[in-house]
Amino acid sequence: MLLAAAALGQEPLQRFENRNGTFHIGLPAGWRQVAPNEARRIGELANAPEPLRLAQPQSFYAVGPVDRWLAGDFTGPWLYVVEQQAEWYVADDFVAQLTTMWADRGTATGERHELSGIRKELVGEQQVEVVVATRTTTRTDGRPPYRCLDVYSPAGSSQVTLSFSCAPDRFATLEPEFRRWLATLTFARVRKGQTSLSDRLWTPILTGGAVGLVMLLLWRHTRSRR
Repeated sequence: MLLAAAALGQEPLQRFENRNGTFHIGLPAGWRQVAPNEARRIGELANAPEPLRLAQPQSFYAVGPVDRWLAGDFTGPWLYVVEQQAEWYVADDFVAQLTTMWADRGTATGERHELSGIRKELVGEQQVEVVVATRTTTRTDGRPPYRCLDVYSPAGSSQVTLSFSCAPDRFATLEPEFRRWLATLTFARVRKGQTSLSDRLWTPILTGGAVGLVMLLLWRHTRSRR
């Protein structure tokens, strides 16, 4: 496994650009955005991590080795992206707000979310100030747990959340590679406004401005169709 991770770190990166044209980032060769019909097929596999089951091309989706996922191979890392139309700025209580948001989602879905290392950082080619956190999500339905490096990024007139994800026992090995990808992050535009983080996190129509509330709404929608 260590040899595989080392080889991954030596591979050249290819440019991934989101469909909204708001950012691009260097990712491993062969990675692509999962299509909604592919996400549904992946969701039928019992060992598929939960985020890979949901995709809306311009709002929330996974990026990774999709063909391997369709074949049932989920051993490698992936990136999950959530985009919204309005950015927020970081208030002084951002640590408490993120912690509360994920705790509320866990209460609603039965998942357990453990957050650590919540802080501000400068990342990417443009050294944009973002909020980063390490999150471990454990489920009760038999699907595998996963650990993420979550990056909450303003993107000019929009907000982008990037979750660099893998199995918990691989995170320590893969985090340097996640950081290498993150160093290539570039936005088409940088910060414009200063809408409060509190407003964005708790506005239902914008699904909270972060991965947690987006996934909560989708979880409720999925249950209503069963």
